[in-house]
Amino acid sequence: MSKPKRHSKIYENKHDEVNEFLQRKEDLGRSRSTLNEYSRNLREFFNDEFSEVEPADVEVRHIEEYLGILSERDVAQNTKRRYLESLSSFFDYAMKRPRFNQITGNPVAPVLEELPKVNRSRPDCATWENACKIVHEIPSPRNRTIAAILAKTGCRLQEALEIELEDLLIDDGFIRLRVRKGGGQTVVPVDEEMVRAIERYKVIRTDYETAYLFPSNRGDRLSKQPIRKRIKEGAVEAGVMEQGEDRFHRKFTPHTFRTVFTTAMRNAGMSNHVLQYIRGDSDNQTMDIYTRVDRTTAREEYLDCIKSLNL
Repeated sequence: MSKPKRHSKIYENKHDEVNEFLQRKEDLGRSRSTLNEYSRNLREFFNDEFSEVEPADVEVRHIEEYLGILSERDVAQNTKRRYLESLSSFFDYAMKRPRFNQITGNPVAPVLEELPKVNRSRPDCATWENACKIVHEIPSPRNRTIAAILAKTGCRLQEALEIELEDLLIDDGFIRLRVRKGGGQTVVPVDEEMVRAIERYKVIRTDYETAYLFPSNRGDRLSKQPIRKRIKEGAVEAGVMEQGEDRFHRKFTPHTFRTVFTTAMRNAGMSNHVLQYIRGDSDNQTMDIYTRVDRTTAREEYLDCIKSLNL
């Protein structure tokens, strides 16, 4: 079974130093989305806003001017930080390479240090009860199963969409998440309710020539946008959020399921190292879930904590 080709674009830069930086990040295993964000931000700065300035000639005043440009565009505070962090990462890389000896410092660092980070509060609507309501408002078995996986494992939407048929280890009560943030893999436990939901979906799943568990109507890998749209519609129909709601603490998105799962597991007493591993944000050395003892222990703790979606 051949896998559909993944499409993503890494923008080329006018400066060889920047292109080498992006290539090195790719060699080190950074995700495509991260590489695209780096390249997009660096291209905007060097190719669009400051096209006459060489990397070695960038000064703090240029960064401050760029910050002003972002402010005029009404860019959110944390988004400004991400833009500057891309620039800062490039300068940190370049100044440590003797071949770029003209770049002797990081002009972004002092500006980034002064730019406060806005800590967004937990969404008010991020409750297990609301998650249940939304899952039940999604009519499509495929989309409902995806939403259930998000709620029951706390995984990111992209990670759920990357699940392949061979990743279903449901006879043992596990699913492999093969494309986690940072490039790792995790085998996560699921309960009997989730196993039954997957089995019901597989019975009616269209038999496309694809390895993916959740193919699109064209037979290729399902994109994130239709799931985002359907979860938003489900949240409105369930009365969890208002139509057109855009405030962070009032809107329900696929990523809100991750907050719901994390809160529910913590409240149920799940160990931090198990929760971090299932969420995919701990070092793989923290817990070797591939060994039989740790796998069994993790699943036992998961089953003690996970709630029902009443599917």
